Formats: sequence, C-alpha cells, structure tokens
Amino acid sequence: MRFIHTADWHLGNQMHDIDRRKESAAFLKWLKKQIVEKQAETLIVSGDIFDTVNPSVEARRLYYTFLASLVDSCCKNVIIIGGNHDSAVMLDSAKELLDVLNIHVVGSINNLSPGDMCFELRDRNENVNGICMALPFVREVELRNLLSDSRVEDGDLYSLAYKKLYSTVFDEAEKLRACRDIPVIATGHLYANNIDGRSSQGGNQSGRGMRRDDGTKVLDVLGTLGFVPPAVFPPADYVALGHIHYATMVEKNPAIRYSGSPFVMGFDEADTSHYVLCVDLSVSGGKSGLKVEPIKTESFFDYRRLSGTLAEIKEMLENFSASNENGTFLELCYKRELGINARDYLEEAINALSQNVSVVSWKLSEQDRIFSAENREQLDAVEIKNLDDREIFTQLILSKSALEKDSKEAKEAIEKFLPLFLKIAAE
Repeated sequence: MRFIHTADWHLGNQMHDIDRRKESAAFLKWLKKQIVEKQAETLIVSGDIFDTVNPSVEARRLYYTFLASLVDSCCKNVIIIGGNHDSAVMLDSAKELLDVLNIHVVGSINNLSPGDMCFELRDRNENVNGICMALPFVREVELRNLLSDSRVEDGDLYSLAYKKLYSTVFDEAEKLRACRDIPVIATGHLYANNIDGRSSQGGNQSGRGMRRDDGTKVLDVLGTLGFVPPAVFPPADYVALGHIHYATMVEKNPAIRYSGSPFVMGFDEADTSHYVLCVDLSVSGGKSGLKVEPIKTESFFDYRRLSGTLAEIKEMLENFSASNENGTFLELCYKRELGINARDYLEEAINALSQNVSVVSWKLSEQDRIFSAENREQLDAVEIKNLDDREIFTQLILSKSALEKDSKEAKEAIEKFLPLFLKIAAE
C-alpha cells in the first residue's frame, strides 16, 4: 500500500501577524497534486490540523474544502487525529458525516473503546490493504484515567499509560488484521525520546537537550506532552507521528517517523527544509517491506533570518534581493550596541527594501538575551522562588528594552516603571 504521512498544518496560524491563508491554500492544493501524482490511496494527518482550538471560519473552510476535493480522487482513506493545538470536540463534530466518505477523525480518546480507534484501509478496488490505529494527542488527565487502578509516580506516567494504551489498541488491530498479510499503521501526537537531530536530511542536536530546535514550545513539551520513551510503541509496521516540526526518525528507526510541518512555523525553522512523506508499505510472510520518500514542500512565502552586528545587518539589507514574488518576511537578529537604537539605525535600509519584503520580527542575538526562554527554561522552582517581584520585573524591563543593567537608560527605565509595577502588585 502507498500512503502520504503529514502533520502539523496549523491552519489559521498567523506568525508575527502574517496572513497565511494563501500559503495554507497553496499547500493543500500542492498536497492534492502529490496524492494524485503518487497515486496514494491513503492520507494520514498526525495532529495539529489547526493552530488554535477555535479556528477561524476561513481555516475551517480550507480544511473541509480540501477533504471534499479528495472524495473522487485515488485517495480512498483519510485518517485524521487531533493534536495538542486542536479542539477534539470541533474535530469530532463532523465525524458521522465524514465517516460516510471514509474520512476517519479521532479528536480524543474520550468515550472510545480500543476498537473505535482501529480502521480498515481499502484500495481502489475496495480490498482491505491495511489497518490503522488512530491514536490522537492524549492529555495528562486522560493518561491518569488509563492508570486509575494503579499507583504511579509522575515520572512513570507517560511510559506506563502510553504503553497500556498502545498495547490495548494494537491488540484490537491484530484482531482486525486476522492474520492477513496486510500492514498495521499506528499514529500519535507526542514528543518521543531519542529523536534524531534537526532533520532526517542532516541536522544538529538530538534528544532531550534540544532547546526549541524541535519546533515545539517549551511548555508543550514540559507541561503537557512529556517525553515518551520509544519502547511504548507497538510492533506496528509504521508509526506516523506528529508534533515535531521537522522530518525525523525516532531512535534512527525508519518505521517510526515524524513528517514535520509542511511550512515554516517560526524563524528558527527558516533554514530547515519541510516535507510530507510518501510511504510504500507491504507485508509478506509476516515481514514488512518499507520505503519512505520525503517530498520537499514548495515554499509560498520566503522567510529569512538576518543575523549579525547592526552594521552587518544594514549591509545585508542594502544588498538584499527578493526572489519570491509572493512575499519575503525578515527577522533581524542583532547584537546589542550601547547608545545605538537598532530601529533608528536600520530605518533607512528597511525603507529602501522592495515592496514585497517586510521586516516582521526583531530579536536580540543569543548571547544578548538576558531573560530569554532558555534562561527561563533553566530556572527551576526553587530559583524562581528566590526572585522577588522587584527582581523579576527588573529583568523583564532589561529584556524588553535590550539595555545593560548598569546603563543610564536602564536605570531611568527601572526608576520610571518599577514603582508603578510595585504599586499595582500591592493592590
């Protein structure tokens, strides 16, 4: 069987207030083209279809229009699972209607039996050629409910609960397979331990040490998704995962993969290629055959991060030539220089840019970020308790104004705003 694995569309996303409706529509049109050209009979979308739990009317229209366009195509099966950004209720609201079209949506595991998450996949001749275990993002309260009869430490929660969930659903999938030589595909929307680095096409760091290099927000990982050990996955023939924003494997296993998001979700991904995965999967004599082809997505907009000193960035802006007629968006990642206002310094060079080039983000360089996300990530609860309101607000002022603590400008800003903050805090 041949299927397309994709995830993390985040329809309705407005990164730095960029209207991305045309970009999303262009991707879905491109995806339909790939499905037809590759003659893929199944599409699997592994969560985060929308960017928010209450997506706009335009985002929903894109979603349903795309699904409707597949009805008369070679794609005979669609599997969609909810992600941590999705509203399970909203996704499931059209479940009965979509089921008739062989579009199976599982927004959450609530009130579902293991068998309700298993679906037969059929080819164009209506022959069953695979089984899919459609497991969506699982919230912590749902994981705890799975282990309500057991006492576990928080550190064991993800391992034990996911192991039980996948094992139970896999047993149902095996019953449905009924010893036929057809593959079983599992899904998930989570953060797995021991993922490869920045990209399966070559990259940098890996595993738990990645600081947002995985395309996730820190709170997504530490607060709600946890780190799921690869041992929890069942012996399925392929595991189609979502949540990580670049294409990669888990424990270098080609059968356990993240497809990544199809387009940039932050300027830290500007230099990362994005893909959907075309998967050929077969089973013969109990042994599976697997071939995965990453298909690079086409960029609708161009996203660039310009980094360096203010003088270096000014030179880059003066020599910048846009090659994307749809639009180019820039983030300026600059080194702080005392006595120089970055926006004033670069204003003339920015104004001289062509009309379809926009600077939408300003950011201090890594070493200049005093109270950056990394610093917050490194602070444990004890360290935070050791900071009083005055110290936290002072750090915030310095971070937002990009000023040195001992500079005249910083002292003036602190003297101006700190008393007001303390007054409000006291009230």
